[in-house]
Amino acid sequence: MDVEAVDEAMERYISERLEKGKKPAVERFLAYVYMKHGGEDVRRFLHDVAKMAAYYIDYLKVAENPLKGPELPWFAAIVAIAVFSGYLIGIDDYRILGEVVLAGTLVNGWALIRATVRKWREIGRLIEVYREIAELATREEEALPSSPA
Repeated sequence: MDVEAVDEAMERYISERLEKGKKPAVERFLAYVYMKHGGEDVRRFLHDVAKMAAYYIDYLKVAENPLKGPELPWFAAIVAIAVFSGYLIGIDDYRILGEVVLAGTLVNGWALIRATVRKWREIGRLIEVYREIAELATREEEALPSSPA
């Protein structure tokens, strides 16, 4: 499997898909595949594209989980600082400091929520595009005439 060629084809599809939509992306992807990998090589290349897309989907499903990335330690730090700021608010001499720290913690918590939601959206969009690529490659591979034995 020529991973670089497969990645290049998929990256072309993804960029075209995100910029211009599905139909132009499909047309350009298929044109690229048939021009670059003509003949008997097309079937193998499409099979490799489908396999690589499935691999990327599995990888992105793991990366999508916030408990497997930097979000979990960030959340733990926010909770620890919020608890400490609550302690400071309970002490009369440090009440203002505790309120300021709590305000900063809330801002960072909101930033964490926004970053996590943005990450989920982007990864979800990528997973959907990779599914399209896998389905397209499989459908096109099955549509090819079988080679004589």
